[in-house]
Amino acid sequence: MPSLTSPLAQVLIALFGAGLMLLFALFLPGTLLLLLPAMVLILGGLMAYQFPMVIAVGLVLTYGLGIDIQLDAGFLAMGGGGRGVAALGAAVVKVVPFALAAVLLLRYGPSNAINWPFLAYTVIATISIVVLPVGRIVSTGEMIRSFIGSTAPFVLAFALAPKRIWTTLIRGAAFVPIISAFGVLFTQLAGVYPALDQLGRFQGLHSAPFLAGFCVTAIFAAVIEYMRGFKLIWLVVGGLDIAVLLATQARAPLGAVLLFLLLVFLLSNKQIFPLRRKVDLVMGGAVPGLLLLSPVIAFAMQRFISQGTDTSGRDLMWPYFLDAIRDRPLFGYGLGAGKLLVNPDDPLIKLLGSTAAHNEYLRLSVDGGIIGCAAIFISLVAWLWWGSRNLGSIERLVLRSALVAVLLHSGFDNTLIATTSVMQFITLGAILARGRAEAKEAGHRRTHGRRSSHGGERVAVPGTASGYAWRQSRAG
Repeated sequence: MPSLTSPLAQVLIALFGAGLMLLFALFLPGTLLLLLPAMVLILGGLMAYQFPMVIAVGLVLTYGLGIDIQLDAGFLAMGGGGRGVAALGAAVVKVVPFALAAVLLLRYGPSNAINWPFLAYTVIATISIVVLPVGRIVSTGEMIRSFIGSTAPFVLAFALAPKRIWTTLIRGAAFVPIISAFGVLFTQLAGVYPALDQLGRFQGLHSAPFLAGFCVTAIFAAVIEYMRGFKLIWLVVGGLDIAVLLATQARAPLGAVLLFLLLVFLLSNKQIFPLRRKVDLVMGGAVPGLLLLSPVIAFAMQRFISQGTDTSGRDLMWPYFLDAIRDRPLFGYGLGAGKLLVNPDDPLIKLLGSTAAHNEYLRLSVDGGIIGCAAIFISLVAWLWWGSRNLGSIERLVLRSALVAVLLHSGFDNTLIATTSVMQFITLGAILARGRAEAKEAGHRRTHGRRSSHGGERVAVPGTASGYAWRQSRAG
């Protein structure tokens, strides 16, 4: 995109601003101190506009380093101010997608694709605030905060961007668990944040369930990058993500990943995943991988075998939500009510250590009723399944397989409200956006080829009245 001013004008503006700051410092130092935060924000905004890739990389690092958790109880926590800082951390990880979306909208414009999940949440929020009795379970402020958090994963779908931005987000997602696992080595050695939680599960810079959720998204990303060129690097990255996932001992995310990989492996045709590549993957990837990953597989099996068919307390939590749904089945209690439904002082809830439903169908049915829950999941299907119909065969297969895995995973985990959901749907949205851009480019190439076959093509020629001139084909 062309700059609004020439390089010389930018230099002059910078010199004028520096001179103005110098005058303020000399004659009005107090005023300068008051204006300094705003000036820093403006400069940061201008830099982000000029270099949106910086925010894209920052978004990946924000989730890779677990900024929200680290501000809460990790190496960034500040003593007794931890709770206040934790609120800041939770806000940061949800605000970053909005900041990137704003920059992309200003720089590249809006996408013409319908953002179905954002619309579904908007309708539910409107019903929650306008129709339902406010304050019965959740206040208006809490509803608005929940709306912002719920729509953060989908806000980037409003913006256009070059393919390199989408590719950075996709590939960055594949490295999030690796960043977390590598970073915790330093915090463990420094004694500020442990690598294992109280149950002995590997947690990286996150908590074990959150890290497992990021692993699911990372494997989605690694698989599509591997299938687009069959480069060894993505096979290795995917293997490392699986190793981290196994180390978390999380069963529901592992089940979602196994279902996703099985669907991709079985439903891919010979054009997008040749049989020779599948044999290479099994013999050159899976068999050595099983040998290399045997220690973490054995580590994961300790919890899987000891718990058997136990649902980690979900069967004790779900009746609270089922009773609430029976009382108000159609429209629920308002957006955000699912997080406040359970009394944290209940002895059983204290024993479980969580007030979350670990089931998005139940949580959203409390928030928006059965109608609202159905609307949200139908919107996801419309966005990813129907929205991928014109994409390349690889993108279509990966997106639809990932969607099936997410729908299964949603019955056992928080897949639409936790920070893991932001990275997950940003990644799936980036795959969708990049696929649309490539499909559009392919359409332009086909149109260009048809024009060439008729004896010539329209090409831009500077200095002509229309900007185009007719160039005869030299073929033949």
